[in-house]
Amino acid sequence: MIFTGEFMNEKNLINYYNKFNEDKRLTRRHGIIEYRTAMKYIHEYLNTMDNPKIIDIGAGTGAYSIVLADEGYDVTAVELVKHNLMTLKKKSNKVKAHLGNAMDLHIFKDDTFDMVLLFGPMYHLISEDDKIKALSEAKRIVKNNGLILISYY
Repeated sequence: MIFTGEFMNEKNLINYYNKFNEDKRLTRRHGIIEYRTAMKYIHEYLNTMDNPKIIDIGAGTGAYSIVLADEGYDVTAVELVKHNLMTLKKKSNKVKAHLGNAMDLHIFKDDTFDMVLLFGPMYHLISEDDKIKALSEAKRIVKNNGLILISYY
């Protein structure tokens, strides 16, 4: 589905994901390739860090967050869509999960995380200003030597 700027306001995005099965997206077709590729790079960088703190912004139902938490990492997730967040919470109690928006992460202090995963928000945010807000928030909460991994097409 292609989204226009008019369609992708926050309310419409939430409505869309309340009808879409996000929980299955990364287990089918192209999603499998996306997931495996992302995990390859996530693990490659995590292997260079000592006790990293990870935040998954736009975590969906926890495809990345839950696996990483199960591997023993300290993982926090932020998700805009309450239904997705509730699914994540039902599947795992190891992830610190919060309802929130990528453009406003005020609940987190500066320089908190070693790795920021910013996979979903960048292709849902339409305006350049909104993308810059999300990137600025990610940059603010990542530690000086930390990494921000972005999925965007």
